Amino acid sequence: MDQAANDTHLLPWRCGRWFLSGINVPWQNGGFGADFGTVEEWGQHTYSHATTEQMFAKLKASGVNSVRWWVFADGRGAPEFDSTSGGSVTGLDPNFLTSLGDAIKLASKHDIYIVFNLWSFDMLFADSTPDDRGEHSGGHRDLLTDPGKTQSFINNALLPMLHYPISGTNYTIGNHPNVLGWDLFNEPEWGIIESGAVNGDITQPISLAEMRRFVAEVSAAIHHNSNQLVTLGSASMQWNSEGALGAIGNWWSDAALKFYDPDGFLDFYQVHYYSWMSGNRIIWSYSPLFNTLDAAGFDKPTVIGEFPADATGTGHTPAEILNAIYNNGYAGAWAWSYERLSSFGSWLDSQNAYTSFNFSHPTQVKIECNSLLSSIRKLEK
Repeated sequence: MDQAANDTHLLPWRCGRWFLSGINVPWQNGGFGADFGTVEEWGQHTYSHATTEQMFAKLKASGVNSVRWWVFADGRGAPEFDSTSGGSVTGLDPNFLTSLGDAIKLASKHDIYIVFNLWSFDMLFADSTPDDRGEHSGGHRDLLTDPGKTQSFINNALLPMLHYPISGTNYTIGNHPNVLGWDLFNEPEWGIIESGAVNGDITQPISLAEMRRFVAEVSAAIHHNSNQLVTLGSASMQWNSEGALGAIGNWWSDAALKFYDPDGFLDFYQVHYYSWMSGNRIIWSYSPLFNTLDAAGFDKPTVIGEFPADATGTGHTPAEILNAIYNNGYAGAWAWSYERLSSFGSWLDSQNAYTSFNFSHPTQVKIECNSLLSSIRKLEK
């Protein structure tokens, strides 16, 4: 059933409710974990003002309103640590905040809204050697399991980031209108013992309780220090749904997270979709093309945070996927990924589908608040 006429399932943000139509920017110019931070062993810092401007201009021309952009990934580039193996967070390198601020200013210029993804399950991989993936790549299990080290991340990286003033404006990162929100962790289930699906490169997975505590404490810090939204990139609705066929349940519900901090909730859900999730549709299916928002039992707006940009293996076209996600009541869809990084395609594979979709649904996609835009222009003069 087409639920477009009723917008209560869309994401409430600023002056309305919206369908987040966009794409993943997992890393720029091939620099995994080095977009904003610096991998010192290689002298790698890949953020580019020109590349970002070009990307945002292309996306805006197709009516895209948002991107999901990775920040720390596995920890190889940022933040800074006091030990070569795990350790507490001590701060951010000199390139980090200036690059992040520049990306936000360009997003404002092109009316693009950013959701920054902080961490990925890769940070639980075994610690690498400097000539492998970078000295601080992986080996950060203790950041999640040790409350003191979690607090070092909040105090020495997260809060300085949220409080950082954007040059030429009266905004900080934590209250800039073009930072829509924060995705705390990409696909945490691949590192959680209870999932039964721990990634083979993770020899020391953590418990669900440990991940929930980390998520709740970081979420609460963002809620206390910004006016932006918080989400989490669940690998599949298998672990984030009460009603999807064969699903385990909602691991990231308010009840589950508020146990650790009353302000540690998620503002919207985010689940990922790849072909393996289609299932047999008799015993199980974790596909948003099969499970509507209502059937899946989601009690908050839910964005499909990843799906293959070229629709690989799904039996559908990118256009069919976008329209099914929209018609099934979800609040957004971010394709994987802008650059071609894997077998799942790139922006070029989904551009036509997004262009057609976005200009067919301007009321739900075009984030436009006249009074807000006016105030931004005044502040950025």
